[in-house]
Amino acid sequence: MVDNPADIEPNITELVDRFIRKRTLTQGEYQRLCTLVMADGTIDERERREINRLFDAIQTGLVQIRG
Repeated sequence: MVDNPADIEPNITELVDRFIRKRTLTQGEYQRLCTLVMADGTIDERERREINRLFDAIQTGLVQIRG
């Protein structure tokens, strides 16, 4: 049994890095990211920075969203 799911889930920075490296983001990955970010009911400054970094990559065309 896992005491803390965060111990086995990648953190938000790792996910954003992965999306930027592979240059794509699926709807399922987007949902996973949202679930991870909202797991504690708040968005802290680090999470906000990572989300903004991902959105910037999407806006500039570095990352594409696919179905």
